[in-house]
Formats: sequence, structure tokens, C-alpha cells
Amino acid sequence: MTYPFYAMDFAFYNSMGIYSFEARCEMLKEIGYDATHLSVWHGERWRDVEKLKNVKEKYGLDVAGVYVVLDLSLGEDHPRNAGILKMLEIMEGCSTVELAIQSVGHHIRPSDPKGDDIAVKWLEKALKIAERRNINILLYTHLSFWVERHEDAVRLCKRLNHPNLGIVFCGYHWYAVDGTNLSATLQAVSPYLKQVNISGSRRNPHGFGGVATIEPLDAGELDNFALLGQLKKIGYNGMIGYQGWSEGGDAYSKLSRSLKAFRDMERRLEAYPHWADLKLTP
Repeated sequence: MTYPFYAMDFAFYNSMGIYSFEARCEMLKEIGYDATHLSVWHGERWRDVEKLKNVKEKYGLDVAGVYVVLDLSLGEDHPRNAGILKMLEIMEGCSTVELAIQSVGHHIRPSDPKGDDIAVKWLEKALKIAERRNINILLYTHLSFWVERHEDAVRLCKRLNHPNLGIVFCGYHWYAVDGTNLSATLQAVSPYLKQVNISGSRRNPHGFGGVATIEPLDAGELDNFALLGQLKKIGYNGMIGYQGWSEGGDAYSKLSRSLKAFRDMERRLEAYPHWADLKLTP
């Protein structure tokens, strides 16, 4: 099968600034991507989603998702958090919110279940809106955030057991946190898996977070061909995206390279599925 392929708008950021929303959509359409993506970051920017309602008609692109960051150490009513709920109320043209939970409170470390009750209380409020408006909230694992590991996201999904709550498998953040037990991780995530993003990467102290680089899909040490093979094994058939954070440079060139690399991985996997049956590191 051919996966619908999108680019997170992270790929359009560089040290000089960020490309306009219109330019981002036009580039992705010309290169051949199926969908665009928007990073709202914090709820203080909740009105940014108003740009999405005309994307399909104007650019012929789907909208894969909106990325937001929740920081409950600031308190539920802080504009950075309360604005996310406002965003859920007005969103049009997109039915997926990717939620990275940065913190649930001071002195609660990444992956610590002591923060579960705090996160669940906020998620229950958000899911009431999401259910009414037919929006999926997908937990986005992130290096050094409270929801850092895919196991954390699975734990929350099991506890809440809500049809509008799911998980994004983040290839880079899986690799950067430990990069092991891929098969077991994907099996655990699979009941809740609704979106995937991937990046080229290699371990390097000059990379993101002082841990690993984020690169186009034709570069790095991370074997995305093997990762794609594992996704096919668990029957995943949703969207896959190129992450591209901190890449910088000529966005068009790197997006083109990544799409070409991804489609070639698909072609090889379709023709020679046994090539992806490497012995994975436990």
C-alpha cells in the first residue's frame, strides 16, 4: 500500500525565521505531499487554527494534525493551557490534535506515574470537547517531557479508555530516548496508534537535546526502512509524516529528498518484504 504522507511544519523553521503558511502549503503541494500540518505550540496561539478551514479547497491538501504543548506546572487556567481547550472548540478543517505534555507539575520527572492523576483530570475535560466535535487527541511522546516514552502514552490511554484518545508514534523521540525494543513498543502502542512521524537521525551530542540529530529521511543512522517494515507487520495503515525539526536550510530541497526516500522505502518493502526482517536489537 501507499501511505498518505505529510510534513510537519517543523521542517519550515530555520535560524532566520519561518516560511509563511501560504508558502508552506504551496511547496508541499508542488513537491507531492498529501497533507500539511500546523504547530500551534501553546494555547495562547489558539486562533492560528483558523487558517486550516480553507486548506483543502485552496491547496488540495489534507491537514494531518495540529501540534500543541501542555504545561500543567503553570496551572490549568494559564493561557498556554486554557487556550488549548478554546482551540478544540473552534477547529475546522482538521480532526487531529497532537498533544505533547511537557510537565504536570514541579518536581515530577519524565515518565513518573505520580503525575497521572493531574494529566487525567485535564484530559477528561479536553476529551469531552473532542468527543462532541469529533476530534482525536493523540499523545505525542517527546524527549525530556513528562510523556517522554510511548509506554507513558499507553498507560494514559489504558486508564482513560476513550475512543477519541490515541497515540502518535514519534520515530525520532523513540530513537533518542533509548531506541530499543521497537517491535514490543509498536505492539504495545498498536491498539491506540493513529499517526506516525519519522526522521533520519544519528546519535550526536550536537543534536537535538544533546542526544541525537534530526535529518532528512535519506540520512542518519536510524533505519527507517526497518521501522516501516515493523509498522506494516502490526497492520498500521494511517498517515505517516516527516518530522524535520531543527533541519533548517532549504526546506524545499530537504522535503523533496525525504518524500523521494520514503516512497522508495515503500517500493522496496512492497517488492521485497523479507528485506525488513532484520534481527532487531532487544
